[in-house]
Amino acid sequence: MAFVLNNIEEAVDGKFLVVKNKINQADVGTVVHIMGTNKSSDGSVTIDYRVTGTGQDYEARFSSIKDFCNWAKPDSFIARNYESFTKDEIKNYIKINNRTFASFCLPIMIVILIVAWVLGLAVLKGPLGIGIAIGISVLGTIVSIVMLKKSKTNIKMKLYKKLSSKWGIEF
Repeated sequence: MAFVLNNIEEAVDGKFLVVKNKINQADVGTVVHIMGTNKSSDGSVTIDYRVTGTGQDYEARFSSIKDFCNWAKPDSFIARNYESFTKDEIKNYIKINNRTFASFCLPIMIVILIVAWVLGLAVLKGPLGIGIAIGISVLGTIVSIVMLKKSKTNIKMKLYKKLSSKWGIEF
């Protein structure tokens, strides 16, 4: 999930979820509040931010706005409810949000395709083997996509259920 700001001033007074560790400052999974920004003539940006959990203020320098967006991303769900979640739950949420078709489904599909076509061409040979290989390939593709959607949904529903129990809403 890539998010790029057009202008660094758009980040001011916003809450961002840190997705890359910054040594001796903000850990992965923390929510930071951007207090101020500065853009220099060489394109680098300086960010003044506060770690919401600890209230500590820091300053960080990034070579570009894109580098800042790779370090932290806006996430209104976590930003609104970060007090309700543990650090591990937020890290798991980051992991699920970063899971994509290419990083999750593609490796599974490649393995399934290799096994299906080796089975179809080397073991079963002929039109029956090709038909079975095609069937397994299509089925494997569908299963991997369903697994991706189901895993994302399960993690998000666990977080939503945790929040909704305070409001008396049941899923």
